Amino acid sequence: MTCVLLGLSLLTLSTGCGNTRTEYVPAPVVSIPVELLIDCIIPEIPAAMSYGQSVELNELLLAVIEQCNADKAAIRQIEESRHIH
Repeated sequence: MTCVLLGLSLLTLSTGCGNTRTEYVPAPVVSIPVELLIDCIIPEIPAAMSYGQSVELNELLLAVIEQCNADKAAIRQIEESRHIH
């Protein structure tokens, strides 16, 4: 008899939880940092330069391109994280 009463009381307790309501809350939007959105600074290109200066300019230009590509990759990563959640 005690087992039956215990079973009935547990049954009534478990059915009381059946009316839970799921509420979805929108996730906050991750803003893209300003430093990723600024223009890439192009170095000044002199009108006349030596071969050595040309090589140095090429190295500087490649560094600028590399930084711009890193910024774009960071923006893509932020955008992908927005779509995952």
